[in-house]
Amino acid sequence: MKKNALLTFIFACIPGAGQMYYGYMQRGLSLISLFCACFILGALASPLAVTCFIVWMYSFFDTYNLIRHLAAGDPKPDELMLLGDWEDLKRLIPQHNRLLGWALIALGAWSLYGILVEPLLYNLLLVLNVESAWRIVDAIPTMVIALLLIAGGVWLLGLHPRQRQEDGPLPPYPHEGEK
Repeated sequence: MKKNALLTFIFACIPGAGQMYYGYMQRGLSLISLFCACFILGALASPLAVTCFIVWMYSFFDTYNLIRHLAAGDPKPDELMLLGDWEDLKRLIPQHNRLLGWALIALGAWSLYGILVEPLLYNLLLVLNVESAWRIVDAIPTMVIALLLIAGGVWLLGLHPRQRQEDGPLPPYPHEGEK
């Protein structure tokens, strides 16, 4: 079925809409979701805003790539872009619900800091006549995230003291004494 070229171009400019216009609902939904997630991340941390442009470009050119495959008589399957299909998504979430739980706790703590703690701390520093009160209050979330990233890196590399004490000496290489 031939689609309108103008509508194809307009929908291709909206991440995921071009895919949906050609009947690729799961593919379009995953691109819209990815674009919205990148938009939210870009709003929270402005250097990540460039990911919105990358997803938009991919979505635009993917629409025309789908058209090319449809015209050649070799349509691509309609599936989620990042995980494969809905079953992969269902399997992923229950297995990693602790990670999702920690992410939700961190997001909630960040929100509470912005709503409750930040104004109170700023007013307290103003009362104490601290000149750069806003700088201090504004830098706290960045410092906390930096410390968490460093701690996570130390944990992943196995450099924390508890693990080093438990490891003990390394066993010899296999066939070391047979030479």
